[in-house]
Amino acid sequence: MRFARRPGTKKYWQLLIILVMNFLVAPFLEAGLGQVFSSFLLLYAIILIVRSFPLSRIFLAVYVMIAVLAFSLEAMVELGAIPSLNQVFSITAQIIFALYLGGAAYLISQDIFRAPKITGDMVRGGVSVYLLLGFVWALFYGIIATLDPQAFSQPLLSGGSYLDAFHFSFTTLTTLGYGDIYPVSEAARVLANLEAIAGQMYSTIFIAILVGGYLSERTNDAV
Repeated sequence: MRFARRPGTKKYWQLLIILVMNFLVAPFLEAGLGQVFSSFLLLYAIILIVRSFPLSRIFLAVYVMIAVLAFSLEAMVELGAIPSLNQVFSITAQIIFALYLGGAAYLISQDIFRAPKITGDMVRGGVSVYLLLGFVWALFYGIIATLDPQAFSQPLLSGGSYLDAFHFSFTTLTTLGYGDIYPVSEAARVLANLEAIAGQMYSTIFIAILVGGYLSERTNDAV
């Protein structure tokens, strides 16, 4: 399968690399500065990408402010700035992060679906959206686990780490089947079902776009 190449269209490389690196280094990151640094890199990469979209300055400014707010709240939680408000800050930060990453996934997917040609960067963007879905749902699971520690078969946020939440999220997204962790509460079950459906639908639509674009290119080449 041959992809069209356009100069200066490698904007999704950085995001994909950072998302993959989050996977690789997550087991070695302890709660605290490591978690804060990882979040900073992800937010920074997304801001760079969102700036490349034809958005209004007001929207972009609000989006950046949301990122700064989410990062500040998480930093305060991870560094224990105000212990008495840790739970409130944690839930608020998770909600804002989820909306921020979800918004980025939506903008990137719109950019991909409207692309006139299939490029290697579009594929990287599509993979990034799939990974972002897993991150967003991991945050939602973290919110549920914070409000109800018994919502899952075992603690999901042990020691302040999101490793188990990511593990459960991507196990659900890829429909691999549960093993050590599974949803117990009704809210957790509903959320898990929605993620499995979203993962399957996105994969199907993305593959259909790739195949459709490939067939279209072959038809144009034949003409």
